[in-house]
This record gives sequence, C-alpha cells and structure tokens, in this order.
Amino acid sequence: MNEERRLRYLRAKPIALAALDLAEAERESYVVACCRGDEDMRDEVRWMLEAAEATVGCASLPRLAAATDVVGSLISAAGSSGYHILRRLGEGGGGVVYLAERTLGEGTSDELRQRVAIKFLHTGGISGCEPLRRFTEERRILATLNHPNIAHLIDGGTTSDGRSFLALEYVQGERIDRWCERHELPLRERMALFLKVCAAVHYAHQHLVIHRDLKPGNILVTDEGEPKLLDFGIARLLDHVGGVAATQTQTDMRSLTLAYASPEQLHGRPLGTGADVWSLGVVLYQLVCGLRPFGDSDEASPMSLTQAIDTGKLLPPSKRLRKSGATSLWHEVPADIDAIVMKALRRDPCERYAGVDALAADLQRYLAARPVRARQGAAWYHLRLFVRRHAVGASAAALVLALLVSFAVQRMQQMRRLELERDKTAAIAGFLQNLFENADPTHAHGSQVTVREVLDRGAATLMSQRDIPAPVRVSLLLSMGRSYNQLGLGGQAIPPLQEARKLQASYDADVLERGQVLAALGRAYSTVINLSAAIPLDQAAMKLLAQAPGDHADEILRVRINLLYNELGGSNETAESVARETRQVLAQLDARRQPDRELHLQAEAVLAMAQGAMDDDAGAIASARQALHEAQRLYVQDDPALVYYRFVLALVSMRQDPAGSVQLFRRAIADYDRQVGSVGPGMSGLLTYFGMALHQLGSLPDARDALERSAKLAQSFAHESPDFQLYTLTGLARVYMDMGRSADAAALLQPQLAQLERRARDGSPWARENRANALVVLGEAALAQGDAASAMRNFSAALAQMGTSGSRELPDAWGRTLAGLGEAALLDGHPGQAAQWLAQLTDFNRASKAAPASRGVADAARLDARLRQARGGTAGRPRRPGRRPRRRRGNRAVARLRPLRQSIRHRRRVTMRR
Repeated sequence: MNEERRLRYLRAKPIALAALDLAEAERESYVVACCRGDEDMRDEVRWMLEAAEATVGCASLPRLAAATDVVGSLISAAGSSGYHILRRLGEGGGGVVYLAERTLGEGTSDELRQRVAIKFLHTGGISGCEPLRRFTEERRILATLNHPNIAHLIDGGTTSDGRSFLALEYVQGERIDRWCERHELPLRERMALFLKVCAAVHYAHQHLVIHRDLKPGNILVTDEGEPKLLDFGIARLLDHVGGVAATQTQTDMRSLTLAYASPEQLHGRPLGTGADVWSLGVVLYQLVCGLRPFGDSDEASPMSLTQAIDTGKLLPPSKRLRKSGATSLWHEVPADIDAIVMKALRRDPCERYAGVDALAADLQRYLAARPVRARQGAAWYHLRLFVRRHAVGASAAALVLALLVSFAVQRMQQMRRLELERDKTAAIAGFLQNLFENADPTHAHGSQVTVREVLDRGAATLMSQRDIPAPVRVSLLLSMGRSYNQLGLGGQAIPPLQEARKLQASYDADVLERGQVLAALGRAYSTVINLSAAIPLDQAAMKLLAQAPGDHADEILRVRINLLYNELGGSNETAESVARETRQVLAQLDARRQPDRELHLQAEAVLAMAQGAMDDDAGAIASARQALHEAQRLYVQDDPALVYYRFVLALVSMRQDPAGSVQLFRRAIADYDRQVGSVGPGMSGLLTYFGMALHQLGSLPDARDALERSAKLAQSFAHESPDFQLYTLTGLARVYMDMGRSADAAALLQPQLAQLERRARDGSPWARENRANALVVLGEAALAQGDAASAMRNFSAALAQMGTSGSRELPDAWGRTLAGLGEAALLDGHPGQAAQWLAQLTDFNRASKAAPASRGVADAARLDARLRQARGGTAGRPRRPGRRPRRRRGNRAVARLRPLRQSIRHRRRVTMRR
C-alpha cells in the first residue's frame, strides 16, 4: 500500500464505521456528504461497507479446497479486488491463513501491490452454520476496530466461487515472548511493550469486543518493536448493559488455548472483560519469569491443565524465576510485579482488575515508582517509592538534612571540646600550682629541688589521684611522660604513659591523642634502651598520627627520626639503610621555607651515629660537630638537651680521638648529674661509654669504677632494658680480664649465661652479640686459669653464635675467638689444631686489612711464637694458673684498645634526647 492509498484508507475507515450505525436508507447520503466529491474516497467507504455486511447462507457454504490446490492460484473477490496466493501461513480451528498479494489498478500508472494475510473459512470437520456465523462476526468485529496495535481488516466477503474470506493486514513479526527472549529485554522494557498490548485490548473492550484468545502466538512484535494483536476468530461482542457476551457465550473448546483460558471460559460461564484480564495476566507471568503459571509443559493433558487452572497452587513469578534457570532473565522480579500478576490471575473475576485499563494503570504506577493498587504497602513502602520518584529533590533534602545534622553534631562536639578544654585548663592550672608550691624551698624545708624531683612528685600525685576526669588525667600524664623523656628518664616515663593508655580505653579518645601517647611511650622505651619494644610503638604511632585530621607532619617526622635511631641497634636494618633514610628526612626538612631546627638537629645526630657504624669516622665527626654547634645556638647553656649532642660527638670520636672523647664524656656526665640527677638510664649509659673510652686509653682503674657504677644503675631498670645491662656487664668483665682478674670476670658473667642464651634466642641482634662477646670473655678467663676444656667449649659456642657472618659483623670478637681456640688447642697439647686456628686467624687479618698494631695481629704473632716454642721443644718458663703472660708495655696498651666500630655497631647509646 503506497502512502496515498494508506492515507485514503485511514480517512475512509472512520466514515465507514459511522455509517454502519445508520439505517441502510441513510448511509448513502451520509457517505456522499462526508466524501465531498472525492470519488476514490467514496469507493473506498462503499467497499468497507460491503465487506462488513457481506453474508452467505448456510446451504451454499462450500468446502475449502486443499492447500496444494490454492497456493499459486489467483482468487477473485466479489468486488474489484484480486489476490494471488503465495504460501500458507498457518491453520487454526476456524480457518486457514495464506500470504497473498493484492493488486490494485493493474496495468495502470497507479498500480499498487500489497501483501495481505488471506483467511479462508475452514469447514472441514465442523457441521452447521456456526463456522460461518463466527467467521462473519469476526469480519464485523474487525471492521469496527481501528488501532495501531491491532491487525486491521483490509477486505472481506466471498470469492467469485462463493468461499468466505478475510483480507487482513500482514504482520511480519515474532511472538512477543520469543522476541523478548531474543533481545534479552530488561523487565521495565518488557512492561512498556506489554502496556501497548493492554492499550489494544482496552480499545477493543471500549468497542464492546472481548478477544477471548489472548496468548503470545496472537501477539506479534514487528522488527520496529511494535506489538500487533491478531486473530479475533472467537471474539464476542459485549452487551451494552450487562457487560457480558450477548450471544454464544460458550466457547468451542477446540477453538481456544487452554493454558491461557480463564476459569469461566473452561466452565462455559458468561464472559466479560475479566476473561481477557486473566489471559493478559498469564502472558505477563510468562514475560516476567519465562514460564507459564499452569501447565508449562506442552505435553500436559487437557484434563490436568484444566484441573491446575481450577484448583492448582499458583506461585508468584519471583518464586518461579529462581527455579527456572532461564539464563536470559537476568532481572529480579519486584514485589510490585508479583502483586500485579497475582491480582490479574484471581480465579474469581470479581477479585481481578475491573478492566484492562486498571491492570495497565497499576503497571504504569510501577514504572513511575508509585504505589501499586494491588499491593497493600506499609508507610515505609510509600516513602521509599516517593524518594525514588523524587530522587533529585530527595537527595537535595537529604543533603540539607545531613548538613543540618552534621552542623548540630559538630556544634555539640565543639561545645563538648570547649567544656573539656576548659576543665583541662582548670585542672592543669590547679595541679601545676600545687606542684610548684610543693617545689618551693620554703615548703621543702629549704632544700634544693631538682626538676626530676618536681616531676616525681607530680607523677606520684597523678597516679594516685582519681577525682580528675579521665581525659584531663591523660593530658597531664602525657605531659609528665614527655617531660621525663626530655630528661632521658624513660624508666620514670613508662608508668604514667601506660596508665594513660589504660585511661584512653575508658572513653572515646581520638586518633591524635592515641598516637601522641604511643609516640611518647616509644620514646620512653628508647631512652631505657629497650629498642625491640620501642620500634613497634613508633610504627603504630606513625600510622595513627597519619590518620588524625589536621597537619601533623612535624610530629610524624619526630617519631620517624626516633624510629631510625632505634633501628640502628634494635632491628636487622643496616647502618647504610638508616643513613639513607635519615638523609631523606634532612632533605625534606631543608626543602621547607622554615624548617624545624630541633627536628633537623635530631636527624643530624642519627646520621652521625649511622656514619660511625659504617666506619666513616670523618663523616660521623663532622655531622656530630654540626649538630652540637646548632644545638648550642638553639638551646640555652644549661639545657639538658645539650648533654645528648655532646654524648653523640664523644661516641663517634672514640676511635680517632679517645682523649678528646673522654673529656667530652666527663663534661656530659657532670652536666647531667647537675641538671637531672645521678641515677637512671641516662646516667648509666653515659658511664658505660665513658668507661669504654677510659678502657681504650688504658686507664683501667678509672674504667673499672665507671663501669661498676653503671652496672649498679642498670640493675635498677634491668627488667625494662635487659640487653643494656648485659652489655655493661660484658664490658666490665673485659676490664677485669685486662686487670688480671680473670676469676672476677668469670664470676661476673657465669650467672648471666642462662639469660644471655634466652635473650639471644628470642631477642634482637644486640642480644645475640652480647652472648657472643660474653662467651669470648669466659673463654679467655678459662685460658687464664689453665682450663683448656672450658676455654675450648666457650670459644666454640661463641663461634656458633656468631655464625657465618661473624667475621664481618663482629670482627673483634671473631679474631679473639680464633686466637683463643688456637691457645686452647696448644694448652691441651694439640699443636696441629693450634696451627690450623693460627692459619685461619692469619687469613682473617689479611682479609680485614688489620693494622700492624691491632689486637688481631698481636694475637696471631703471640700464638705463632708459642707454637714455634712448643714444636722446638722448649717449654719455656711454666706459667702459674690465673696469671696472664707478660707483654711489652706497648703491646699491652695496644691490646687494651677496643675498636670504636664494635661500640658504634652495637648502638648502645645514652638517650638523653629531646
């Protein structure tokens, strides 16, 4: 059909429909008046009226010829139309449908070819006039329907040989269910497509027509996605008053599809629009979940299918979807769709939707996110849909509400913080007033009170006072802990800081405060030289401070510098890696417009010690002097912080300038004693390294006094820093050995062997080095007492403790062990073994490029001389047990020197740091 023909058809159909309602005498004048002289239009209307009114008698009803006799033939209608049959399309209970081509104006310039679906009345196996009446009624019904989603009537009547036919719009499409499956249509788009079907059925109902055979096979979807309603073969007209079919309410069971038939159709009851509502409900069920509600199998018997429709259990589509395994139905079925489908499939027509328009209205409510009538939702259901409909407005309102609530909450939090800060200020002011009143000499009976004594009194008061709110107590305890750390009194800082951590668990402490307490506690463990405990605390503090709101870069850097300091001796990090990271920190500080000078000082000090551990004496001394110079400009003359930087310079100068190192230690000890006090880890650390410096100078009595005093102080905090105490005892035992007091050295270390072994097994590299050095000293003590077996046992254990890396990490202990093993073998009468140990010692000295005056070279020379003497048969003068062989004074002084590399490698530093 060309465009002109189509438009003429569309204009003619309403005129024909209106003329059908008039008496036959009035029709012609009405048609002439409406067509206004358009002859083609008038012919079109007259043809439609003839097609709608054409009838034949029962007696003249012919039988339809076989399909093979029809295909390819030319069918001439009673009027001017002719149809060329192309192929058969299908066959039903009421007729056979063929694809035909209609030719209009053949041979003229206006020739038109139109493809149509020709439906012939099928009389085979059906007796009486019922088929013809049904066929004629279908034609009359189609003539009254004009809807874009209904396949419209094009022609109808009888052929030239008396056969009844209908020429319908040819719909080239696919069943609606298969079309949805093939295109994997989402649920909302399926509903939109189904709504067009509902509109077509509602249009038919408005024209008093019920379809009675709605099913996917009668709803085709074109390539453009438009559904078309077909086959009104068993449709019936409704009574204007009763709303039921006026005639022939009982449907021929052979003409309907049971799976889609309503219960009233099955029992022959009068039908209304509810029958089509039921059938549409079945189609919707199938579109939603991919299965029919009853008799999904095509092999179900009519009896079982009828029984299922009458009394079978009906599950909602959502329950069937999860069991169907349909891969293309990816959507979930909402509760609203379940409710709509289940209402359309009520067995009582009075409980279904009143009409198709009500069903469509509920579906439109679902698509518009409005409450559906089929579902009795609670208030939350209505609110949820309201929010979905007004997503933008609701989001804006929610945002405004959230802002208001957030503002109110922040306001309350600010008020609480202000109140807390006010209470803190009042409590701190009262506490400090009481603290300094007790520190006044008039209250202290005229005695001089040190800063430490003031802190001790304050800490004791805080630990016992319970009437101060927990957040206020935490602030005061944190301040106390930091003050102790400033003075190098980590042992006194640990209890109040641990109490602060316990108090924080009783209220919602923020991450900043928790990070600050952990940082102070890590610093405290660092000052008591418990590096293995300090490292994890530093790491946890850095994480918390990084999470805290605001800028805390300086606090994080301070903790990082402390972590690097601890890693020099408390972890497996190498001095090279510590030096590299420290230089990165210094570069980061130097890049600032106004760098924190105190942080810069601390990083310089750590870099100096790392350089010393790398044997870079010149670089270490330069860095330490720079740090001390900056500290003297930053702090006042009597500030305790200066003690730490003098100590660092003294430590790294021990190898190149032992005399200058001793002088620096003397001043640092005097300042610390005057400013802080003569007890604690800080003083103990100063005394230990002061004693080692004196030992290198050969001042054995002074070294012994310093180390004995340090050992007594270390005993008081040994539970917090056992490795430092063992380190100090080992150093004192070495002094005893050089003073000829081998028995005292053995007596000092022998009781510590169990603890040394336990610490070495579970502790840090420092603990393992302590045990190795202690075993070497015990082996030398056994040699001095003539006990070759004990010496051999201790030296062998030391060698095992150091492992394969001992020659590199502990060169002094390694060389002394090889020499000791050679001496023990010689003493035990095994010169061959002694020669082997001598060879290893010589190779080690050569590989380490030992200086001619070093301890290792002197030990090798002495062992070689004794071995020659033993092989030459001259035993020499017998040596009394317990007495070391005499040496020249110069060699003895050289033997007393202890390389600074050993001391700095162990990193047992005093920690009077700021």
